[in-house]
Amino acid sequence: MDTIKYENEEIIEVVNSEAETESPSFSEESESSYQYSRQTGSQICTEDYPGQFDFDFLLDVTEISKKHWMYSVALNKVYIDMNRVLPIQFQWRFDDVALLGIKNVQIRALPIFANSEFQQLPIKRCPIHIMQDKFCDRKKIEHILWCEQTDAVYEQNHISQRHSVVAIVHNLVPCSDFKTYNVLYKFMCKSSCSMSLCRRPIYVIFTLETLNGQVLGRKKIGVKVCSCPRRDMLKEEEIDKKRIIGVKALNKRATLIEDSEIPEKIPKTNNDNTKDKIYELPSLPILGKQLYLSTLELLHGHFLGSAVREDRLIDSHPLISMLSDLISQVKSENDNHNKTDSEHQLTQTN
Repeated sequence: MDTIKYENEEIIEVVNSEAETESPSFSEESESSYQYSRQTGSQICTEDYPGQFDFDFLLDVTEISKKHWMYSVALNKVYIDMNRVLPIQFQWRFDDVALLGIKNVQIRALPIFANSEFQQLPIKRCPIHIMQDKFCDRKKIEHILWCEQTDAVYEQNHISQRHSVVAIVHNLVPCSDFKTYNVLYKFMCKSSCSMSLCRRPIYVIFTLETLNGQVLGRKKIGVKVCSCPRRDMLKEEEIDKKRIIGVKALNKRATLIEDSEIPEKIPKTNNDNTKDKIYELPSLPILGKQLYLSTLELLHGHFLGSAVREDRLIDSHPLISMLSDLISQVKSENDNHNKTDSEHQLTQTN
């Protein structure tokens, strides 16, 4: 058996007819179990790896029917309603695979949580949706991701408890440099399900594998299962757009600080010194002596309080003494007037 090793340490074993009689170091069953545990174990690689065969997927937006699903190119994320078909076209360089003697391949789909703090947790359906499909195939009832291919294999890693679905690739007849293979998927729980996804974002990791689980390529896509795909897509794209603008603004400011291009703030100076400027009140006719006296007392109280707050001598405030004299004058006039009226009334009485 010849071994071909790539730069990212993904290994592909090619059958060598001259070495078939040699005894292998371990059985095919143990090898398959080892490779399978690598793809569905506790530690999952989420980095895209097109590999030597340029593994990739396509979503034909022209197939969107009644807005049951939407795809955001900017976010690389699918927004889809529950229990709706999502057609995915996978492609890879078939001729290069065939040259290595690989005759059969498979596509594994593994849902995982996008946030690193939750990635070790397995994803499975909520109890409510499980009960709704209690008469379906027991092998897939706990799987959140279903494949419409009739011979799809539903697997669960008994150590990590992760669920994945495997689509066996049939009819490998090359018609061009790239081989396209269509697979239909359904998501059987909503992102809002409280005992399943709990509104946490998820990825689906697609891996192109040999039948014994060796990885030929890997791609991931974000998924949100919701009732209004278009609304949620536009909302999250707008949030991401604002985030990018904010990051650019911070980077620009950091660059300006580093290059010392931010001008220092010049403190404002008050050239208009109005504190000692003298203003004259306009002529203000007041009807009635009582209103006139009240106005004088109001102004007197204001200027007196101002002098106390500024810790200035009362005598140094010219308006205070002037207002005080006017008030005394008005009160004196009132006293004289009241005295005259009293004498007049006394004379009339006598």
